[in-house]
Amino acid sequence: MQDAGRDAPAQAPRQIPWRLSLRTRLVLWSSLTSVLLLVAVAAIFYVAVRGVLLANARTEMRGLAQQSAGGLSATLESVEVSGRTLAGTASGLGRQPLDLRTLMAATLEADPDIAGVMVIIEPGRLTPDDPGFDWYRRRQGAGYFESTVRGLGEDYQDYRTKPWYARTVGTARPWWGDPYANDATGGELFVTYNLPLFRTGETAGAIGMVSLDVPVRRLRNQLGELLAAPGLVPMLFSPEQHVVLHADPSLEMQGRLGELMSSRGRADLAPLLDALQRRLSLEFSHEVPRAGGVEHHTTFALPLGDSGWAFALGVPEELILAQLRQVTLWGLGGGLLGVVLCVLAVRRRAGMIARPIEDLTDSARHLARGEFDYPLGHTARRDEVGVMARAFDSARTSIKQQIREIAEMASERQKLESELDIARDIQLAMLPAPRTVRHGGGEAVLGALLKPAKAVGGDFYTFFDTLDGQLWFVIGDVSDKGVPAALFMARTVTVLEVAARLGGSPARALAESARHLVEGNDTCMFATVACGKLDLATGALEMASAGHEPPVLLRRGAAPAWLPVPGGPPLGFEAGAVFESWTGRLEPGDGLVLYTDGVTEAFDLANVPFGEQRLLGVLGEARGAAATCEALLAAVQAHAGEAPQSDDITLLALCYQRAAGKED
Repeated sequence: MQDAGRDAPAQAPRQIPWRLSLRTRLVLWSSLTSVLLLVAVAAIFYVAVRGVLLANARTEMRGLAQQSAGGLSATLESVEVSGRTLAGTASGLGRQPLDLRTLMAATLEADPDIAGVMVIIEPGRLTPDDPGFDWYRRRQGAGYFESTVRGLGEDYQDYRTKPWYARTVGTARPWWGDPYANDATGGELFVTYNLPLFRTGETAGAIGMVSLDVPVRRLRNQLGELLAAPGLVPMLFSPEQHVVLHADPSLEMQGRLGELMSSRGRADLAPLLDALQRRLSLEFSHEVPRAGGVEHHTTFALPLGDSGWAFALGVPEELILAQLRQVTLWGLGGGLLGVVLCVLAVRRRAGMIARPIEDLTDSARHLARGEFDYPLGHTARRDEVGVMARAFDSARTSIKQQIREIAEMASERQKLESELDIARDIQLAMLPAPRTVRHGGGEAVLGALLKPAKAVGGDFYTFFDTLDGQLWFVIGDVSDKGVPAALFMARTVTVLEVAARLGGSPARALAESARHLVEGNDTCMFATVACGKLDLATGALEMASAGHEPPVLLRRGAAPAWLPVPGGPPLGFEAGAVFESWTGRLEPGDGLVLYTDGVTEAFDLANVPFGEQRLLGVLGEARGAAATCEALLAAVQAHAGEAPQSDDITLLALCYQRAAGKED
């Protein structure tokens, strides 16, 4: 919500009739004292009031700077919220041009600070044959200008090679760009807020970007009359320290602050440059070079939230002291008694003003101790103290309500976590335990591990043997994570096991499963699956794949190698999908390792994946089935370190043995 009063001009002080003014009284009393006393009083008055006036003026200017920075920050935060909302909603829509364009139009209508919206989904990022999506919409007069991004001009023909696109999709953080103007902006100076676009539920591997344009004139209007105020020096800096707005228009968009300091001999602004680079608030005094001397300034610098933008307000000391000098000159007409009377009156009045503030301070101490029902007075007053008291009372009530809501939310969250724990136990109970299967003189030792990224996940594995000595084994990965993936996983496991028990080849089992999983799949979820069948008596092996990672063959005396299993489409897309089988043989002592992409795509804090080479390196050491799974999981976790687990991790290992002369 925008601050309703941020654009309101400062209220002018009420004019005092001349017959009641302090100057008139000072003139009247001055006739009762000597010239020497008048000079002494004037000197004391100047010295005493100078420090107070400077302090009060700094406080007022500090408040003005904070108010202006707050208004600018609210505008930028409003755009950032709109950007995050647009990016999150666009990720959920996928590549649906009509819906995405409608969403872009709604974003422009909802936030008047935004003048243009751009959405890009890179071709082939959602699906291999996806043509992608790129569209730009901008306010233009009473209507809108719309175009594809590639149609905006030569600078946008191949946007994937542009630094602004590479920076956005290459990092996981939104960023503000420096002002620019071109044909795409209609010649108007814009700043942009850029966000990477991810698939729903993912935080790595951007599929495109969202960009929001904000006119610089909107930021200029935000500062209102401050830019035109005589003597004051408001400044707005971009994240790259460019001077975007300045009291002197000739300095706007002429370079970074450091460059202007060098070209104009302004070494006095070095603290300001350091504060901008470190994104810190700063208040400092400095001397500005002027013809014939220097001018003392006080500058207030404030970062605008986490946007990287910063606002600074410079105030000349001469502007503050000009009024003091004028009052001092008139004060020469006052007298000592008038000064004493004024001091006594101010002292009495200060006590009357301070007393209710002290009462509010006492109430604040009780609030800090958690005593929310401690009596709070002065709420009926109609002055600033009453405003503070009512705001304090409203905040106290809000805190009490929030504490109750937090307690209720904690209870609900605990209940949800308990239910998810039960769901995880049920899901893991569906998977078979590692065991040894024997038939016809051959045996297969099976080991498996499943580590979900969330409480429940979409990875699965299963295996079972038939009466004729065939060992069936399956591993798969559902396209999503969490509860939806767990439900689709349960359905997929059931369908695969029924299809496999009908007999035939793994390719036939995958084809039959594909036909059933398409039915009622309105959510368009899918699963990659590797399915195999091993003849325990002969070691004959037959495998088929529905878009899954290739298995690794561990042959005695040889390096680990990938099995060239032909790939087919994932299950859930095509009812009439056709799969090809790969056939081979396992010799005694051979092993087979199947895994999901949560292994190879496990990232460390530097965003480096575990990768296939590390996988083969770990599998190069001879181990049993269970030990192989545990060693591989330990290697993946050691590589990831403190980085959060981004995907489910599932492993299935098989070791084949045959003893000559033995029968089942």
